Amino acid sequence: MIAAALRPLAVVALVGVIGSLDGCLGPGGTSTPLQPGTPAASAEGSGTVASVTDGDTLRLEVDGIELRVRLLGIDTPEVYPDVECFGPEAEAALATLAPPGSTLGFAYDRDPRDRYDRELMYLFTADGTFINYELVAQGYAEAVLVEPNDRYYDDLVAAERAAQDAGLGRWGQC
Repeated sequence: MIAAALRPLAVVALVGVIGSLDGCLGPGGTSTPLQPGTPAASAEGSGTVASVTDGDTLRLEVDGIELRVRLLGIDTPEVYPDVECFGPEAEAALATLAPPGSTLGFAYDRDPRDRYDRELMYLFTADGTFINYELVAQGYAEAVLVEPNDRYYDDLVAAERAAQDAGLGRWGQC
């Protein structure tokens, strides 16, 4: 009798657990809020950095093919054709996190390319550091929504607010 009465509660609890896991496991959802230096997720593949173009763009060699990569969910000040405030610092920060010759993990979201036919990727260092997030958290980049790619958008926005509040990077210099 008691077991039968508790069965609906168990079903509700199970649905709640599955619902909470859905955001963690599916594309477009995040797990727990990210912290600077914390690995975000495992990568889908890996490649070797060929060169850094600017603060949010690089070339990555994957399986012998050099890909033009735009870091997803972020935007940094420009260095070409005109130098914007904190552009060179953002470029240097990406070069520090992803120096040429280093191996990076990468992951796509829903849409793998932009209108310029660049690969849209989340990038991770060998130790699992989420590069896109680090650039925002340290004040080198701002969060941008590139629909439908929104897997880490909430985390990136939270990192941007924290960087702004602390006056980090561009938020304290520009």
